[in-house]
This record gives sequence, structure tokens and C-alpha cells, in this order.
Amino acid sequence: MQIRTMRLAAAGLIVSLWAPRLMAQTDYRHLDAGRPVRVSDAYPVERYAFEISFPWSVSREGGNTGHELAPHLEFGAARNLMVGVETDIRFAGGPGRELRLHRLETSLLWNLRRETPSLPALSLTASGSIPGAGGPARAAAAVGMAATRSFGVFRTHLNASTRLLAPDSTGGTVGPLWWAGIALDRTLLRSSTLLAVELLTEREDAGHPLTWRAGVGARRQVAPTWVAHPGVSNGLDQGHGVEVTFGLSHLFGFADLMRRERKGTPRPTGRDEEFYYPGAFNWTFRQVYPEAARLYNAFDYGHAVLYERLFANPADTAPLEQREYDFLVNDLLVRPPRFAIAEEAVMPRYSRAAWRAQLMFDQAHILHRQIYDVYADVRIALEAKAALVERLTDHYLAGPYAFTGAPKAMELMEGQPYSLVFKQRFPKFNGLIWAYHWLQVGLYEAVVAETTEEGKQAVVAETLARFRAMLVNPPGQSPSVMPMTSAVAPEFSARHPRAAIIFDNLHMMHDIISDILASDRVPADGKAAAVAAALDEFQRGDRNVVSLDHWRMMGDHMGGVERMGGVAGRAAHVSAASHLRACKDGTC
Repeated sequence: MQIRTMRLAAAGLIVSLWAPRLMAQTDYRHLDAGRPVRVSDAYPVERYAFEISFPWSVSREGGNTGHELAPHLEFGAARNLMVGVETDIRFAGGPGRELRLHRLETSLLWNLRRETPSLPALSLTASGSIPGAGGPARAAAAVGMAATRSFGVFRTHLNASTRLLAPDSTGGTVGPLWWAGIALDRTLLRSSTLLAVELLTEREDAGHPLTWRAGVGARRQVAPTWVAHPGVSNGLDQGHGVEVTFGLSHLFGFADLMRRERKGTPRPTGRDEEFYYPGAFNWTFRQVYPEAARLYNAFDYGHAVLYERLFANPADTAPLEQREYDFLVNDLLVRPPRFAIAEEAVMPRYSRAAWRAQLMFDQAHILHRQIYDVYADVRIALEAKAALVERLTDHYLAGPYAFTGAPKAMELMEGQPYSLVFKQRFPKFNGLIWAYHWLQVGLYEAVVAETTEEGKQAVVAETLARFRAMLVNPPGQSPSVMPMTSAVAPEFSARHPRAAIIFDNLHMMHDIISDILASDRVPADGKAAAVAAALDEFQRGDRNVVSLDHWRMMGDHMGGVERMGGVAGRAAHVSAASHLRACKDGTC
């Protein structure tokens, strides 16, 4: 019976690694302690997010088999701070077998700094536990640290912890005197899987010998908010046996907890990701329009590899114009990932130097996708959709990493010393990025303007076909100027002007960063500062802005909407100018 149990657990490990892939986010890269290896990364769960885990382990030592279920709840309580609570439910086999609640433990992780070009991410950890039935006779406490350093798709992690309380005089354990561990993980981008190996050492008490243990495990996204995490470890000392673990983790949140701090200068240190606005509408777009949703996962890779290549070697055009372009167009866009891309694994050097740009883009992209979700959800009435999008926009604009909702002047993108350098030196990749931006705003016109599900499906398919046609004979069929939301998606822009302006500012910032990184007029040691100055500008709504009327007609000022790829959706059959006039009259 015991051997069969071990075999079933091992089978669960293998099956989970080959489970069907589903579209998902990137929580699989959050290496939690004990899920599946003991070493964790140095980062807390996103602010306002809850993660509940159910790791189950089967161990074999001294001829006995033991089972343990350790439910664990973590919460991103504040900026850079995570708190957690965990309990152990154990079943011991052999003589005197029993089921017991072993302990109740609370934990804390405080991220002191995020990873920078020269230093790793660093966090302080603390835990305290009280005994349960059959557990130790006294409480326990420990303090420690966790550090993380990334190298492309690889990351290294170092953990150490020491006990604060003396050993239990009755012989019960309150944890080791100290322990330390090192782990290496690798991200498999296309399958949203994290593979990890670790080596641990610990001393149970003063005078006791060191013990060693090695383990391997994986974290795999199996749904948008669910991660499977199987693992196996083995003691390297005589008398210490094998332990097999398998568990599931679920990420969730509550809208009532999503409070925004007063806008100001973002703090320069710490990990400051925030959980997306919760709602039943989330993930609807990927269910209704899977082909379109999966393309965005490929686009995320495209943006990430663009910045990493430019940041590392802006003078070399071949990697982007040839290898990466061909990979994206002929491979990734043909078979796009079913899961979101972990962009930090693609652009580790750039994200360390320009972490604020990454956070601003992430927050804007979340707003992008949530608006798709709202309009794809048939359970929400049309009037309620519009109100919910405005509420999401309010929530976004209240955050510290928001682009302004005021339309910025085009001179910021085209009138700087570094302007247009990327377009001139990388015409194919630039055309690909602008084609992506055309699709990104063009799909709004399909889901907003059409009133029937059949009509939406048809226009979405037509919009995707137009996008793919832009990639033929590059860059001839691609947009020759940056697509403006007011021109490409006039009905969406009339209904939600603030969101449309935010996305235009976002896309302008994409181009500005590409120009800064590609330009030899900005020295290598000044690029991060130039990016930060541009971000400051695009968070301000009190200067270098244009009127709403000017913004609506900007497409004409830039040479016409046809140079941008054309009007999208239902409005593609109407002249852009007449449609814009109708929208201004309130009759579109």
C-alpha cells in the first residue's frame, strides 16, 4: 500500500508536467517556499492579491510513510510586504497512526529592494508558529533573508534562516537551529513552466551534525489563476528518505480592497506590482476570441526582446531585423503561446535598468486587456459595459504608474534629438510594432461597434486577417506612421476618450523608448535617465498637451488614417473624416 502511494504521487508529478496548456498569467514564476522546493524567490505576491496553496507531500523515512497537507494563504498587504498563514495536517503511518494538526504558522516577507543592474533583489523574512495537537510543546520563531538574481531565462536564489527560540525541553522540535539553501530555476516561456533545483543544508541544534538535502520541482500554469507545483527531494545523509510533493495554488483578489494611494513620485526601490482589478469579466476575451488573445502573448515577447536587444547592442541591426523578426512572424505569431509571456525572462538587463517603464507598461496593458474582457462578456449590458470601463479607467489613473489621460503633443515623439532613429534603422521591426498597435486598438472597434455576437466574431476575424496582411513583404504593407486610436477606432474613442488617449500615450512612449535605446545621441550611461525623464513627461497632464479636437484630428495631421493601417471594424466601410464628424455630433 505504501509503495503504491509513492508510485501514485510520482505519477502525479509526471502527469502535471505534461498537462494540457491553457492561457494564463505568469504566477508560475513566483517561487513560493515549499511549493515545490523549500527555497523561495525574494519577491512578495502582488499588492492586494491573495494566493492560497494546497501542497500535499508523501515522505518515506525509516520504513514509515507519512502524509502532510499544508494549506497556505498569502496576502500582498502593502507596498513590498507579504504576510501569510499556514498549518500542517499530518497523517503518520505505521504503529500509532493518527491524523493531527501539527502547527499554525504566520510568516512575513518584506522586499527591501528590487533587482538592479549591480545588485540582486533582497528581502527579509520572519516566521512564528504555535503548536497544534501532537506538535512541539512550545512556540517557535525564526528570521532570515532571501535574495534573487536573474540571468536571462535563469534565476538564482539564496535563502538563509536562523531560529530565535531555544529547543523544546520536552524533545519536540521548533525547527532547525539554522538552515540555508541555494536554488536555480529556468523559465520555459512557451509552456509557462518553471523548473527548479535546490541544495539545502541545516543544523538541527548545537552539536548536531549538518544534514543535506537536494530537490527538484516545477511550477506550471494550468489556468489563468491556478498553478500546479510538483516536486521531489531526497536526503543526502543516511536515514533521510525521499519526499514527493504535489499541490495547487490559486490567485485571487477582492475589488473592495483595491485602494489607490495618492499619486506622487514612485519609490525607486522595492517590488511594487499590483494585482489587477478583480471581477467576473476577467479572462472572457481569451475564451470568446482565443486566436486574438493568444497573439498578445506573442506581442509581449516582441516588445520585450526589442528592448533587451537595443539595450544590449543598439548598433547591431541583424538580431532584430532578421532573426527576431523572422522568429516572430514565421513562428511565434503562427503558433502564439497559450500563456502570458514572462517578460522579465526575455529582458532581464533592460528591466533591471528601467523597472519603472516596465511597471507603467504592465499597468496599461492590464487596462487594455480588461477592456477587451468587459466588451466580450455577454452577461454585462451595454450601458453597464461603458460604466465599468470608465470605473476601470478611474482605477488605473489613480495609480502611481499611470500614463496621463490628457493627449500629449506629437512633438514629444517626433521633435527630440533622438526621434525617429528606430524607424530609420529598423524599418521591418518598426512596421511590425505599428501593425501590432493597429490591431491592439482596432479590435476595440470590432467588440464595441458591433451589437451581435455573430457580427463581432466576423469583424474580429476580418481585423486579424488585415493585421496578418500587413506583415507580407515588410515593411511595405505595414503602417508608415504610428496608428492613433482616435483615427483607427473612432467609435471606441468617442465612447471612451480617456482610455483611447491613455493608449495613444502608451504607444508614443513605446516608440520614444525605442528611439532612446537606438540613438547614438544618447550615451549608454544616460539612456536609463532619458527613459525616466520621458516617463515623467507622460505622467503629467499639465504640459505639452493638445486639445481634444486636435487629438481627434491628429490622424489627418499625420497624413491620413490610411497611412496608419486604415480604419478598423465597422467604421472601415465609412470614411474616417465623416465618422469623426458624426462622433463629435454625438450620433456615431
